[in-house]
This record gives sequence, C-alpha cells and structure tokens, in this order.
Amino acid sequence: MDRLKTALADRYAMEREIGSGGMATVYLAEDLRHHRKVAAKVTMPELAASATHTAPEAVDPAFVR
Repeated sequence: MDRLKTALADRYAMEREIGSGGMATVYLAEDLRHHRKVAAKVTMPELAASATHTAPEAVDPAFVR
C-alpha cells in the first residue's frame, strides 16, 4: 500500500483496505480537497495492464489520465 499512498498523496490520504475481490481492492481514504471519507477502488495490476490493449475509442475519457 506504500506505493499507492505515494501515488495518490496529493489528492487522497489512504487509510486502510476495506475489501477486495477478483478484480480490485477497495480502500478507505480521505479526499484532501473535499475533506470527506471516500472509497478508492484500485484495479488489480494484471487487469490494469490489459487495459492498454483496449481500443482508445472504447475507453471513457473520464477514466483516462
């Protein structure tokens, strides 16, 4: 979780894992901009890597950084 905390440190204060499944892990976090608790869902690395093979027009722009 240290790598995740570092990657999101400017926006979220990651607190703890609250659940996981076959595709993702969900963490409790503090949204630093809006000062509220949020659930941050993080896709498993092996699934995220396969997303690079998705046709660009099939990806919702809201999820692209």
